[in-house]
Amino acid sequence: MRSCKFEMKLERVPQAKIYTTPIKGPFSEYLGWREVELLIALVRSVEPKVMIEIGVNTGLTAKRVLDNVPSLEKYIGIDVPPDHKPAMSCQYSEVPVNPGCYAADDPRFYLLIAGTPLIVDDLEPCDAVFIDGDHSAAAVTHDSQLARALVRPRGVIVWHDSGNESVEVTQALETLNSESWSIKQIDGSWLAYCRC
Repeated sequence: MRSCKFEMKLERVPQAKIYTTPIKGPFSEYLGWREVELLIALVRSVEPKVMIEIGVNTGLTAKRVLDNVPSLEKYIGIDVPPDHKPAMSCQYSEVPVNPGCYAADDPRFYLLIAGTPLIVDDLEPCDAVFIDGDHSAAAVTHDSQLARALVRPRGVIVWHDSGNESVEVTQALETLNSESWSIKQIDGSWLAYCRC
């Protein structure tokens, strides 16, 4: 007997439904100007006081968010130590040597280096989470469940690399979506989001 894999596609949202404003760079090599504008629009829409970014890398995206979301009082950037080996070999070159360096001069920015998966007690409640760390299905699922436990009502979770076939983000999000998460994919981007 053949087994069939059930595949649930994410609901698609046109970029025009996300009301953006132009953002000045520079931008990360992993997240271009348009995706940063979309991310900032989603984050701004919840008027966050606290935001967490899982996979802060050099902090360029954190810097853009901090410069363009005036309600933020605290931004927690999380990354791995420089000797970390990601689960997916395609991410080996993405491990930062100096994580968060571009946002470090902002007093609202806090860097957390974590060599093992975090738990709820390691962090604080927040209004927005941006997940762009380890792109294996197991890690994306873990980070998503952590984010959902931390995000306050009317908050938002945003993922990068949804739709990128070289990683397992889409697979993880489709599984979460089948478990009653309401995750939406933004057309023409690698961003997906869920309002809590």
